[in-house]
Amino acid sequence: MSLFELLSFTDDEIDLITSALCRWSERNHINVHSEYGQAALRHAIALVSAGIQSPDSVIARLDEVCAPPAAHRSSVRGS
Repeated sequence: MSLFELLSFTDDEIDLITSALCRWSERNHINVHSEYGQAALRHAIALVSAGIQSPDSVIARLDEVCAPPAAHRSSVRGS
């Protein structure tokens, strides 16, 4: 994933991607630089490219397609 991929987005779309990703990652205790975080970033970019304009909608879709296994979330919380 490259920052150059974000150049085609407006400032508002970049804000949408980053704010939704940050909220999702905090809620799921996921580091955005981890494998799960990078997958979520790719999905968030695709969702905004597809026309989703609501942070809550992006987060809901990320919950559906990117949520890490429960075992991972519990091990991260225990750290």
